[in-house]
Parts: sequence; structure tokens; C-alpha cells
Amino acid sequence: MKNIITPSIFTLLTLPMSINIALAQQSSNSELFEEIEKIVVTADLSQRDLSELPGSVLILDEETIKARQARHLEDLLGVVPNLNFASGATRGKFVQIRGVGERSQFAEPINPSIGVLLDNIDISGIGSLATVYDLAQLEVLSGPQSVASGINSIGGVVKLVTNPAISEEYGKFSVSIAEFNERQLAGVYNTALTDNLNARFSLQQNKSDGFIKNSFLNRSDTNGVDELTFTGKFDLMLKGDKTLKAAIYKFNIDNGYDAFSLDNDRVTRSDEPGNDSVDATAASLTYSQPLLDHDLQLNMFHLNADTEYGYDEDWTFDGFDPIGYTSTDVYFRDIIRTGLDAKLASNKTENYSYLLGASFVQSTEDLLRQNTFLEEDYISQYQPSSTSIYGQYMHIVDDKLTLTTAARLESFKVDFNDNFGNTKLDDTLIAASVVADYKLGTGFVFASISRGYKAAGFNIDSRLAVADRTYDAEINYSYEFGVKGTAFDNLANINLTWFYMDRKDAQVDDSIVIPIDDSGASSFVDGIGNADAGTNKGFELTTTWDLTDNYYVQANLGYLDATFGNYTRLDGEFVPLQQQAHAPKYTAYVGSNWQISDDVKWHIDAQYKSDFRLGLNHGVKASKSYVVNSELAYTSSGKHNYVVKLWVKNLFDEDIITRGFGSFPNDPRDGYESFGPYFQYGQPQQFGLTFEYEWL
Repeated sequence: MKNIITPSIFTLLTLPMSINIALAQQSSNSELFEEIEKIVVTADLSQRDLSELPGSVLILDEETIKARQARHLEDLLGVVPNLNFASGATRGKFVQIRGVGERSQFAEPINPSIGVLLDNIDISGIGSLATVYDLAQLEVLSGPQSVASGINSIGGVVKLVTNPAISEEYGKFSVSIAEFNERQLAGVYNTALTDNLNARFSLQQNKSDGFIKNSFLNRSDTNGVDELTFTGKFDLMLKGDKTLKAAIYKFNIDNGYDAFSLDNDRVTRSDEPGNDSVDATAASLTYSQPLLDHDLQLNMFHLNADTEYGYDEDWTFDGFDPIGYTSTDVYFRDIIRTGLDAKLASNKTENYSYLLGASFVQSTEDLLRQNTFLEEDYISQYQPSSTSIYGQYMHIVDDKLTLTTAARLESFKVDFNDNFGNTKLDDTLIAASVVADYKLGTGFVFASISRGYKAAGFNIDSRLAVADRTYDAEINYSYEFGVKGTAFDNLANINLTWFYMDRKDAQVDDSIVIPIDDSGASSFVDGIGNADAGTNKGFELTTTWDLTDNYYVQANLGYLDATFGNYTRLDGEFVPLQQQAHAPKYTAYVGSNWQISDDVKWHIDAQYKSDFRLGLNHGVKASKSYVVNSELAYTSSGKHNYVVKLWVKNLFDEDIITRGFGSFPNDPRDGYESFGPYFQYGQPQQFGLTFEYEWL
């Protein structure tokens, strides 16, 4: 093994030198570099072009998203190095970047570590809303993004960018059918309503029975998908280069949740299968105008989401075993979230540019928990608010060196009420970054230091010790070095980033197992603590290769070593240094598009994920996985186009573990003696057919 790994590490260590030489040799080809299509990273503070942005950033374009037959964000995450997700629900709703991110939420209020944005709307913590129809691009920014995005982005940001309203008339209709009774109907219509007002409407209905068979109820749809999403976008062009953009979103997500089996297969015995549903409405408004030598942008959004998440806690039916218990656990959470942001950016000069901004976000989350073993329903109200000012200054030292500094000051306040009383929290947090990039031919090398944060909070369960009812803010110091640009006579685009993250008071999910009765069945007390030491280090390599006019390859690789420890758990056990959960050491992706003829295109990709821990309270691991997906498409072109696609997901039917437990007993057949493990499985092999019709 050592002889195999050493050359690959040597190659990665010497790759920047090779790339730098290639970049320098291409300085005479700078005209070609200027012709590369501009891809704006909208989640970046100053919305720079991808080719100019230092850091680990990956953008998936519309073609890649469609080729993977994606219905939800979870279908795309395997492309991104050092990115993982957790289910524990119908969809993979919880994202981890470089090992940082939540894996679940029950009664406790949380401040997400990974920001998830739908255009300008913050949907962090509501992962069910991350459906992906009519997306222009998916943006993933790895590492602390607290300067740009504030409280919910200590680990990174994922942004879904929908297609804008344009002046040309355009329409599309698509229908898909697949195994597991999957059906998708979707459509888009874009038009100019007037000379200065454009509109775009998209609608998607996605249904599936899911991949679970419930043997007790004799049903195959208890973990099914039923998702209806609508988007309406309007772009109004006013006098004086002023623009006003409005968007409205409607979600009706009515998914089932019935995923865990005592026998670790896809056959459940639940007599009361759960739900994972969201009824949500959101809207945003963006106003832009030139102001002297600056550009002014005002953003506002509002989100109202009613969620229901529940499950059959015993995973069986009443009477399954003489000593068995029966229980359900259901969480009704109503979320109202409003945000305002104002940004003033100077026009770029030969020597500098700057940006100043202020933002305000306020939320109310009302929770009702109904559990069989609670003496009364648990009710809480969580009201966080944050007020921020931020800025960025970019100094162009000369024609090669640029220095960029940025900072954010955020005031975070919380008012929390529940059955047991009232708690308040008030914290002031500071984020900052310094980045230097140096041009080399058609690319550049860069180095950065950044400080991110995640707010302090509290644990709600009254059974916890007083000292465990609160936890401290986490601070993340991140150091990065990388190289980005084109190479090998513009054959390749390469972005290689090394990172070292020093996590101070890393926030750690924890739980205590509490006996329900004398049978040995258990329930949980969830909480969050702080680990004294946390280190996440590794690299991300993303590349694209235009090998011929008809053949394109994307290849990505991630390496992650994520550890923390030296803290005491809620049950009093001391935890030494250990690997973090849901942080696979290796992730890899290779995908290709081959235009076989004018009418036929073939896409195939493969993703790899090494084994990883599933939780912090046990040693159970998800096994490594290799997943292959493919699509063969026939296109008839003209004013009225149609496309027929034959596709397969998980071609070799690999078992993909998306959530797992090993810290509690739940099987009455062995007297509740064993602690599992118990696994939830993701996408199995699935063949499907899609028909698209569009007119231009």
C-alpha cells in the first residue's frame, strides 16, 4: 500500500510546479484565455468570475445537472470533492463540507454550519426545498464563508441558482418514467411581457414510491416522494440602467419517511410510517442601480415554511414481540425567515475596488413535538436575529499581484421559550479574510487566511446537567494555498487547493441514551458540546478537460483528514482525539460527455467515497462506495426540438449508506441487548426514460 500511495502524493505535491510551468508557457496565448466563457460566482461577496476567484469553488452547469437526472440536491453532491451528506429522512437534507456540518435535527434549535441558498433566499436547515429543476448552475464554496454569508456558513456555502427571465420566448416540457414507479412532469415558459418586463415560470411534479417495501402494511410507497415546486421570476428594466427583479417560489413536499429496518435491508415492518413534508412559500426582491461611481444593490427575501418530520420509533408493529414497545415521534416546525441586505460596490479602477454592505436576518421557529412517551407535548419558540456590517477592499499592487481583505461584524441575538422557561443569548462575532493572488500566464497562484464563526447556543432538554445546557461559539481559522488556471495549451482548467482548518471550541453533536421502561428499550437526550481541539486538513482538485471538440471530461479528487477531541461527553465520558463523523478520507469523481454524432450524446460518470464514521458516539462506519451513472440522449434539433434520454442511476446496484446508528438497542428479539448497527440506504440501481420537447 505504501508504494502505491507515495507516488500519488508526490504527484500532487509537484503538480503546482507543473501547472505553473504550463501556465507560464501559455502567456502568449492570453487571447484564448480571454475568450473563455465567463461564469459568475453569485455566492461570492463581489460576484467575481470563476476563473478569477481564489479558493476552492466548484460550479456545476445546467448540462451536468440535467445529465445526472437530478431531482434534488442530493443527486449532485457526489461530484464535489470533500462533500458528504446525511439522510435520516426521505432526502439527504444535511450537508457536510470538509467534515463540517450537521447530520440531523430533532427538537434542539440549531444554527447550520453550511449555508444553503436558493437564489437570494436562505433555506439553510430546510433541505427538502433544495429541488433542482430549471437550475442555471449549482455553486459550492468550500471552507469558511462567514465574511460573505454570516452566521450559517462556517463550513461553506451551497447555492442553487435558477435560470433568469430573458427577453426571448422559450418553452420546454419534459416527462420521465422510471423504476420504483417514478414519474416526473415538468415545464418551463419564458417570455417578454412588455418591452422592458421579462417573465419566466417553471413547474415540476416529481413522484416515486421510493426504494422501501413495508412488509407489515404490504406497501411499497411508505418512503415515497411527492414533490410539487413552482417558480415565477420577473425582470423589470427601468430607466437609467436600473433593474428590479422579483421571484416567487411555492413548495408542496409530501414525502414519506420509513427507512430503517432491524435487519438492515430495504424491508420495514413499521405500522405507523412517518412523514417528511414541507409546505412553503418564499419571495425575493432585488433592486440595482448605478450610483455615482458605484453600483447599489438592495436584496430582500421572505420565507414561510411549515414542516412535519416524524417516524415510527420502534420500526415495527404492535405485537411484533412480547417485550417490544411501540412509539412515534413527530416534530411540527413552522419557520418564518426574513432578510434584508444592502451592498454598495465601487467601480473597479486600475489600482483598487471596494465594497460595503449591511444585512439583517430575523427568524421565528415554532416547534410542537408529539412523542408517545412525553407526559405532555413539547412546545418551543426559537427567535434568532442577526445584524451585520461587512466590507471588502481589493488592492491591485501591480499587473500580477492582488491583495484582497474583507471583514464582517455580526451581532447575534436569540430569544428562546419552551415548556421550561425562557433563555436569551447575545453574542458579537467577527469574521475576516486576507487573500493574495499572483498571476502566472493564464492563471494564478493564491494564498489566504480566514476567520469564520458559528454562534453559541443552548441545549433544551431539562434532563441535562446545568453545565451542559449551553455551549460556546466555534471559531474556525482556515489557511489555504492553491493554483488555478488553464494549462496544456488550454486543454485543461485546473483548480487545486490545500487547506488547513484550526477549529477552536468545535461544536459537537452528542446524545445520552435513556431507558424507556424495564424492557431495555431506549430514548435519547440530544445536545451539543464543545471539543477543545479540531483540525480539518487536506486538498481539493477540480479539473475539466476539453480533449476534442466532441469529448469532454471532468475529474475531481478530494483528500480529508478531520479529527477532534479532548472533551467530555454529556454522559461524563472523556473523548480523546478521534476522526470526525461523515468525513470520508477520499472522495473522487470522473465524468465524461461524448458527442457521438450530431444527434447522439453519451454521458457516463463514476463517483467514489471511502469509508467513514457514521456518528460520534459509536464506531460504526459506512463502507466505501463506487457509483456509476449514465445517460444516452438523442436530440432532434430545429425550432422545435425534442430529446429522448435513456438513463441509469447506480448502474452496478451498489449499497450506499446515507445514515447509520450504533449507540442504542432497538431490537426486542434479542432482549434489547445489541446496539445495532442500523443503516439507511440511498439510491439503488434504477433505469429510466425521459422525453423533452422545447421550442425556441
